[in-house]
Parts: sequence; structure tokens; C-alpha cells
Amino acid sequence: MSDDGLLTLHAVRLLGFADTAAVAGRFAQDLGAVESQLIDAGVKGLVSHSTFAGISGWSLSSLGRAENERLLAQELDRTGARLAVTDVLDEFTDLNAPVVSACSAIQLQPSNSTEAMDLLIGALAAWRPAEARLAVLLPRFAGYSERLLRALKHAVLDPAWLTATDRESFHRVWFELHEDLLATLGIQRGG
Repeated sequence: MSDDGLLTLHAVRLLGFADTAAVAGRFAQDLGAVESQLIDAGVKGLVSHSTFAGISGWSLSSLGRAENERLLAQELDRTGARLAVTDVLDEFTDLNAPVVSACSAIQLQPSNSTEAMDLLIGALAAWRPAEARLAVLLPRFAGYSERLLRALKHAVLDPAWLTATDRESFHRVWFELHEDLLATLGIQRGG
């Protein structure tokens, strides 16, 4: 698969279940090219298209997940980025527990989100330099900071932007970032 094919499979993995437009939009790819790649990947058994509760989308098969991991490992070898991603994951891990706790606190008591919001702002500030270092080697990591900042800006008027699952909330983007780092290194979540 080409680099674009990697991005398409990886977008499906990161999004979990998404329509073609969302898959293409994740890495700003051409919609027609992504649709063709998804159809080809479907023929190969890497992805499946299904409808659930009136929503249609793509998801990775176990074969597709294995192929995504193989392509990510090749990418790391080709770019020599393995050590950098490992270092960034270590930094992220230090930030992750407080972010998850803050998001849990917001979900339990949405009215008391000010202290948690301050923690999320601090986590974003700490993440930015790590993203910048990583994006030099793996440009697909660029943009997480902007997405997190956009969620925080929206959260000033609507606190749902901190933890909601129906939009690119801070928690949803943070979760995706964590999955991206783990997947890039071939680490299973919780492992």
C-alpha cells in the first residue's frame, strides 16, 4: 500500500467507525481517492462497510488492523522515528492520567469544570512541543494541538466540548492521539 493507503487505513483505525468523508477528512485526503482505496481495501478484507442505527461507515477488520500495524512498522523503519515516538509516548503517558481524571470529573460534575479545564489547558501546553518534534519525522501527527485547542475554545461557551462523544471534544481528540501513539509503536491499549 502507498503512504496514502496507510493514511486511509490508519484513519479508519483512529476513527473506529466513520463514513468516507470523515476518513478522507482525517488526513485531508482526496475524497475520490479515499473512496477507491476503501473499496479496494474492502475487497481485500481489510475494512468492511456497514450500517448501524441508520449510520453507515467503515471499520477495520482484524486483517486490516494487522495490515495497519505492518504499514506503521514500515513507516517507523523508513523514517527512523521509533525512538522519537517512544520518547513522546513516555511524555504523553505522564500527561495522560491527570487528563483522564479531569475528563472523568467533568463527566461526573459538569458544573465544576473550571479546575479541570485549567488542567486540560496545561496538558495541551505540555503536548505542543512534543507534537512539533514528532511532526517533523511523521507529519501525520501534526494538527492534534490545533484540534485540542479548538475543543477548549468551544468549551468556554459549551462545556460538552470537553468530553462529548458526538464531536471532536478534547477527550475524544486526546483519546485518538493516545491510540495513534500506541498504534504507531505496535502497542495494544492497556498493554
